Amino acid sequence: MFDRFWGVYGYSVIVPAFDELAAVDELDDPAMLSPEELAEHLTAGKIAAIKDNISDSEEYLAVAADTIVVIDDQIMGKPRDQAEAAEMLKKLSGRRHRVITAAALLAHGQKSELLMVESETTYVEFSLLDQRQIDWYISTDEPMDKAGAYGIQGYGSALIRKIDGCYYNVMGLPVNRLMNMLREAAVKSPEFSFISGLLPWS
Repeated sequence: MFDRFWGVYGYSVIVPAFDELAAVDELDDPAMLSPEELAEHLTAGKIAAIKDNISDSEEYLAVAADTIVVIDDQIMGKPRDQAEAAEMLKKLSGRRHRVITAAALLAHGQKSELLMVESETTYVEFSLLDQRQIDWYISTDEPMDKAGAYGIQGYGSALIRKIDGCYYNVMGLPVNRLMNMLREAAVKSPEFSFISGLLPWS
């Protein structure tokens, strides 16, 4: 969450009280949503939870994201335990899958607010993994808080053969798409012109 402070821009990190598994369970039929729609639904839930932590009188910009991994039309979230992490890695081994990250942007002004939610897809191909590699990777604990049980930016980079699309999307935040969303939001209304100051080329 970015806020204006003494004429300059600073930022705060807010961990929203949002349960992703509960949000999925509350849906009438999660299977009716595409993976992109599900990621966007979860991200919108996060941004709503963030909003609950901020005064309505403030001018601010909040950003949230949620990542899911999809293979064989099966959605992989974060593993519940090491056994589930191992099963996920075995399923990804030697195969190509989709990583979908949805980004939500909430611009809040004095008179109005703007919510934008978009998703980005990257294709990732794993090397063929043997049991030693899977056991080693799980021992790092890195898989336990990652969708699909791996992180491309850490030890998981050793498992990945190639990617097609945005690398940062697999990390969990599609930077280029977010920059385009910021640029679009800045011109939506004069009230949100302050967002231009967050763009690195401004």
